[in-house]
Amino acid sequence: MCHQMTMHACQAAGFTPHARHLVDDFATTLALVAAGQGVALVPQLGLADPPPGIVLTRVPLSRRTRIAYRSGAARHPAVAAVSAAFRSAVPAELRP
Repeated sequence: MCHQMTMHACQAAGFTPHARHLVDDFATTLALVAAGQGVALVPQLGLADPPPGIVLTRVPLSRRTRIAYRSGAARHPAVAAVSAAFRSAVPAELRP
């Protein structure tokens, strides 16, 4: 998913990047960046413990994330609790 967002963002900025590595693990991605192997777009949730030497710069990108559950399950206590927890984790300024 991050690769696709990176490609779209770069193309929107007028260039196509050369991808040297395709990794689906944020810790590995950040380790590659720290080792001088390129740059990466990493979501906030992927920045739990960035290695030393990483410079983080906020970019004006966002994505929509949906909560999926079985039809009719919205009132189930576990589904309702998880949905509420997810929604409360989103900063107010980012909520639709």
